[in-house]
Amino acid sequence: MPFYSYDDVLRVSKLIQEIPCEVSEELRGWNWNTPPLLPVHNIQLNVSDLSFSCETGRLAFLRYRMGHREQVNEKLNFGSFIHRAISLTTSTAKSILYNSVPRSGAEFYEMMLAKMENVAVVLDLNNDNYVKAFKALWKRAALTYSSSLDRLLELSKYLSIDGLVSRVVPWICEFPIDGRLLGLGRAVRIDALVPPSLIIEFKTRKPNRSSEIALAAYALIFESLYKIPVNHAVIIYVDFDFDVSSFKTYERIVKIDDPLRLEFVEKRDLYASKATLDLDPGLPGTCDVYCPYLSVCRDGS
Repeated sequence: MPFYSYDDVLRVSKLIQEIPCEVSEELRGWNWNTPPLLPVHNIQLNVSDLSFSCETGRLAFLRYRMGHREQVNEKLNFGSFIHRAISLTTSTAKSILYNSVPRSGAEFYEMMLAKMENVAVVLDLNNDNYVKAFKALWKRAALTYSSSLDRLLELSKYLSIDGLVSRVVPWICEFPIDGRLLGLGRAVRIDALVPPSLIIEFKTRKPNRSSEIALAAYALIFESLYKIPVNHAVIIYVDFDFDVSSFKTYERIVKIDDPLRLEFVEKRDLYASKATLDLDPGLPGTCDVYCPYLSVCRDGS
């Protein structure tokens, strides 16, 4: 990890089967047009807004009502970069498999390393820590997918290219979904989707309930569009060491159960109401240290 092989998908699927999760019918995403899922305000929120803790909803007031521009801090910038790096690494691996058809894992690994510098140029990396983080991720992906390719080629040398790619790189990064039925944006992107319905999010922040609420939003949108139940989803926490040259990952399977779905509804409706009112709801008791409006609130604006 953080790059799933097909064996990882099977492992996670087995773990999910062992975690029971009951979901009420009225809280399934396909029932978006009836309470409690029915949006009560005519506004489309960003799912990312829900990943920040703001108990008064001032974040939504500042963004949507007052039109304040967010001031993204370095921690958020780094997290955004890691998402982009994982996506580019995944798409490059697929491109190599489709266009070059390597004959072994070792050949694929060399091709991946040869592409690394070119992709680094595209990312326009001007920060040593970002360079080190990117290279650590890239090499991990090269190792994961080269091993997967070797195991697959041991089964058969005559696989179709499409089948081979889907087994070596089993997920789709930046999968687009339309959240308007649930009062969310039209251009929502899931970090990674393993067909048919395993939703995966990457986080560089510490675990928190708000991240799980945002994950529930993705699951509900997916249900509203495809009528496929999503009872579980996965958060992969990517934790870099002090000098950013290596990292550890932690996998959390999240139950998208009734309590989490209701927390999503409550938070969505709170944010939507504050986004449509002129009254400043005031500061929360505790501010989220990652909030993109932290400096605005601390300055008393």
